[in-house]
Amino acid sequence: MIINLKIMRMRTSIYLFITLILVTNCLLAQKNNIDRYFLLKPSEIETSKSGIQKYKVSLKWQNLDAINGNKINCNAVKATYIVGLENDSASWEDVSLAQINDFQQIDYDGTNLLSFNGFSYKINETNFLKEEFYKTIPRGQRDLAKWLVSDAIQMQGLAWYIFDSLVYNKPFIPIFLNNYEVKFKDWVTFTSRYQKLIWSAIAKYNNEVCAIVKFESLYNPLKIENNQMSVKGRSLYYGEIWISLSDKQVEYATMVEDVIMKLKSSLFPEEQLIDLQREIIFNKVE
Repeated sequence: MIINLKIMRMRTSIYLFITLILVTNCLLAQKNNIDRYFLLKPSEIETSKSGIQKYKVSLKWQNLDAINGNKINCNAVKATYIVGLENDSASWEDVSLAQINDFQQIDYDGTNLLSFNGFSYKINETNFLKEEFYKTIPRGQRDLAKWLVSDAIQMQGLAWYIFDSLVYNKPFIPIFLNNYEVKFKDWVTFTSRYQKLIWSAIAKYNNEVCAIVKFESLYNPLKIENNQMSVKGRSLYYGEIWISLSDKQVEYATMVEDVIMKLKSSLFPEEQLIDLQREIIFNKVE
């Protein structure tokens, strides 16, 4: 009986020792596997632009009295964004617009904006800044179209061009975005003072190992002068973009923008201080 107990104890000790070795080896293997991603150089990852990628897009914005926070309006858009089309084109479809109570509202029924269906284009340097670029979109919806197009350009541009310059956990400020002016014809002139990016983490999304790249820019002057309104203010924005470490495709991206501005228009003839808050999300589904 005593011998049997000793044998059982020896077996238990052996089992525990083997288990400990296996667990240790697994942890070391996981660590080595994770470390190889942290040591990756994005410039050595081949960019895949072949095939069609489809994103579900959510855009919400609200206008507030900048002093007392009273809500003026709150709106939401759902859309589908498609890239990788023939001739390296992009397009939008299933765009709907709704008025909502606040940013926390998830369920809502919007009005379909049929003019966006088939809104297809190829970005050629700065053609998206010109008014004729949006000629198929009704004038009352063109501000929305410019938001969607420029947000998508930033999402793709960060992944395809700036990501190559990043090293894990080291901040990076692209020189060309220091005091860089973006001027939409008959709309907004936006001066980018700077943009800071940092590859801050690694996560898995859509079965892809992704680099999480955080970005921010905390002061950017803007102005609008046209027949409809006069605006002078500043924008700050921040967000993150999840980039696949196998092909540099964007799997997920989000950005929050806050604009404080003096607005003079037919609705506010005496000039009003407005806080425009905006949130956009791109979620890859194909």
